[in-house]
Order: sequence, then C-alpha cells, then structure tokens
Amino acid sequence: MEPLTLANPVVRGDMEEIYNSHIEWRQLHDSKIYIEGASGMIASYLVCFFVYLNEVHHYDIQIFAAVRSTEKAALRFGKYIDKEYFHLLRKDAIDPVSLKRTDIDYIIHAASLASPQYYNRMPVETALPNVVGTYELLRFGQKQVALKKFVFFSSGSVYGTVSSPKSIKEHDIGCVDFLDNGNCYGESKRCGEMLCHAYMSEYGVPATSIRIHHTYGPSMDIESDQRAFAEFVKNILKGENVVLKSNGMAKRAFCYLSDTLTAIITVMMQGVPGESYNIGNPNEYYTIQSVAETIVALRPKKMLKVIREERRDQGYRVSPEEDSKFVPVDITKIRGLGWEPHITIRDGFERVVSYFEKIYAADLRT
Repeated sequence: MEPLTLANPVVRGDMEEIYNSHIEWRQLHDSKIYIEGASGMIASYLVCFFVYLNEVHHYDIQIFAAVRSTEKAALRFGKYIDKEYFHLLRKDAIDPVSLKRTDIDYIIHAASLASPQYYNRMPVETALPNVVGTYELLRFGQKQVALKKFVFFSSGSVYGTVSSPKSIKEHDIGCVDFLDNGNCYGESKRCGEMLCHAYMSEYGVPATSIRIHHTYGPSMDIESDQRAFAEFVKNILKGENVVLKSNGMAKRAFCYLSDTLTAIITVMMQGVPGESYNIGNPNEYYTIQSVAETIVALRPKKMLKVIREERRDQGYRVSPEEDSKFVPVDITKIRGLGWEPHITIRDGFERVVSYFEKIYAADLRT
C-alpha cells in the first residue's frame, strides 16, 4: 500500500473534480469531522479530499481519523498524519469512542469488512462493526452539542433478493436468508440503518444512511482485495491475462470513486435525517466479462486476453445464479439533491490503471 498524495496527478485530478462539482463548500470551513474506519478504501479517499481542502483551499478542517491499525494509516496517509489538523486515533470499530469532545460537526461511520472474502470465514467480525459499532458511534453523536450530520455507510446488500424490479429504489424490500453466513454483511447493514433511524426518531441524532453500490478507484488495495475488478487491474499491471473466476455474466452498476465521494458529501451536507440514499451509477451497468474486456483494452500493446478459471480458495463466495439478473440501482432520490454520476468505466479504470502504473513504476520495469 502506497500513501495517497496530492502530488499524484490522478489523485489531484479527482480531488479537483470533486471540488468543482455542484456542492457549496463554505459550510465545511472550520469543521470538525470524525471518521470511523478512516483507512478503508472509500473513507481514505474522503479523508484525502478533506486534506485537499486544507492544503489547497485553507479550510482549516480538523480531521479525527479513527483506525484499527495506525501502521496501515501511516502507509495510507503518509506525511499528512503529522499535520496539526490531522488527529489519528487508534480504535476498534466496536469499542466506545474515548474522544472527549462535544463539538464534532460531522460523524462518518465507514468501518466495515466490505469484501465477500470475509463473510463465510469471519461472519462475527463482519457483522459487529455494522451493529455494535453503529450503536457506539450514535451514542457519541448524542453527546455532540451541534452535530450537523451522522452518515452511516450502508450497502446495496440490504435489499437482498427483490422480486424482478426494473431498478431498485430505497423503499424496495427484498428477502435475505439471515442464517446464511454469506448474508451477514447485508443483514447487519440493515440493523445499522434501523439504529440510525431509531436514534434520529428518539434522540434527534441527525443520522442518514447511504447505500453504496459497486465502487472502484485508486484507493483499492489491489494486493489483498479479492473482488473481481481489483484482480483484473492487478492482472493488467503484471502483464497477465485477466482471469474470470465465474461465468462472467453477473451484472453490476460500477461507480467511480470521485463520483461516489461527491454523492457522500452531498448527503452529508444536504441529506434528510432519518432517510437512506442509493449511491451508484446505473449508466455504467455491465457484466463482469464486459468490465474485464474493457480493462484489457486499456493496454492493447500488452496483447492480453480474458480467460476463465474456476476459483476454489477457502472463504471465496461464488455469486448465486440470480446475480446474473441483478438490476441497476435507482438514484432518483439523490438526484433530487443535485448529484449525478459522470465517469464511465473506461475513463474510471484508465485512471485506476494509470495510478497504479505510476505507483509501481519501478517494479513494472523489472
């Protein structure tokens, strides 16, 4: 893992793209933002954006970054953790918050094991941050005298299997077999959303939930992330054929990270407490095979191809056949707040591959 740095042209370009979006940024001046799970894929890019606001636009945001591993955080954030505005907190997601402050403006709960590789092997560790961790952060939110928003990172997994809709809206409710360990993630996210709504209703905590769908970007840990699209990028970098571990017909709507971050911040600043919002890009709805072929086509000189190979490693969860009928997410609700995704999978994965080519330039030459 390499530090996210504003000196990298892909990262800097993404940060400027977010800043030039529809959002009115002035209310973030002098804010205090607490982020649980700050070194994760999406949260770390969000932290990087707040760093960008401080370093480039002098917003004087105080960043409280709670992480389980300070070593990983040091690798992720590099020199920025030594800045006066950056407060690194070592904490397990299910522990009570020990920070003795009551002046936090925004709380973001992003701590979770969000990869299917964990669901069958570690269902308890997958579920608890979404349930116990959410409870502890909501209690912390109660203590803040002027909390503007609590944002819970939920997931499209909460929908389960919905009966043949054309697209999934926030009010749709599907079936989930909660005794299947593979569903521990989605079911615990449901519980987290319920707690957010309950604390809003009973105690007035301004909590909102965001249902994040398939997101990719430069902050992926391609060395350990076993999701298909992360492995495809790794294949390209190593000059290997892209390997499909399934029939490749499962379809997903892929949202690039800068679009996802713009959506998250939109909800953070404009979302209605007690509500949930879908975040995804229904315009980029493709089969896994199509994504693989798109990534291979980014570097034609390598003359790579897409091949199939059945996956058998322990803990890997094969997508059920119904997933081939997975429908795109409906984003009408968040569009009402002014958000719209823009990045195509070709443009997005070009950015990802370019980012890692620069990061691993020395290794790629050997």
